[in-house]
Amino acid sequence: MKNLTFRMNKTSCAMVAGLIAASGVSANAQLALQLKASNYNASTGVWTDTSGNSDNATASILSAVSLASGVTPNGSSAVDIAGANGTFFSLANSISGSSGYTVFAVVEPTGASGARQAITGGSAPYALEYDVYNGTQDFLQEYKLDVAHGTTTVPSSSFSLLSVAVNSSGSTFGFNSGSDGTGAGAAFSQPITKIGNNEGGGDFFSGDIAEIDIYTGVLTSSQISSIDSTLTAEYFTAVPEPSTWAMMAGGFGMLLATRRFRR
Repeated sequence: MKNLTFRMNKTSCAMVAGLIAASGVSANAQLALQLKASNYNASTGVWTDTSGNSDNATASILSAVSLASGVTPNGSSAVDIAGANGTFFSLANSISGSSGYTVFAVVEPTGASGARQAITGGSAPYALEYDVYNGTQDFLQEYKLDVAHGTTTVPSSSFSLLSVAVNSSGSTFGFNSGSDGTGAGAAFSQPITKIGNNEGGGDFFSGDIAEIDIYTGVLTSSQISSIDSTLTAEYFTAVPEPSTWAMMAGGFGMLLATRRFRR
């Protein structure tokens, strides 16, 4: 049997690139940080960044952070932070998004009602602080202006998929893959340097974080929808029970046997 060789011309390559861009994040999008709970080392307090930028996060108080297993809706793990005593994560490298940011967070915040709990924070005024405040998600220019708020109350007894896409032109919020309102835009001249803390050393996050993804720049609505689907499948979609897997495997086996019999 001869080996088949496939050749692609420039037009074919362009078509493939277009399909890849349409199905997910375009080649121009910049994933700056990806923190998955499964990559947190409870012994060292280091949360390994899987974006490819080696921007690892380190806990300020090791004893106040733990890895909670099986806590998300589909049984995935989460990093549990006791924020009341000033625990947060410092990034190895700052994230500069002067053209804007898109942030995704799978979180279950706890704490006093009305408290501001920063998901991301900066090192100086005019950095992005993205947080949960007065029950809804919002963002502000650090120490300068509280800019915009979501419309849905973020529950403290279950995980939620939150997102914000913001630049100087405007902002959009997402909640569990749906719209959570729009707001004014803001310009950010200072970088993100912390997770779970703001510039002044307050607004500590308290609760569970399954994943945080930070992109520099504003993603398109189709790109946001694609990432929402990925995070939903990873943390919210139920994983089949072993008996279900066995039934599925048995069904596939019967189909294969039927095909072989007919042939």
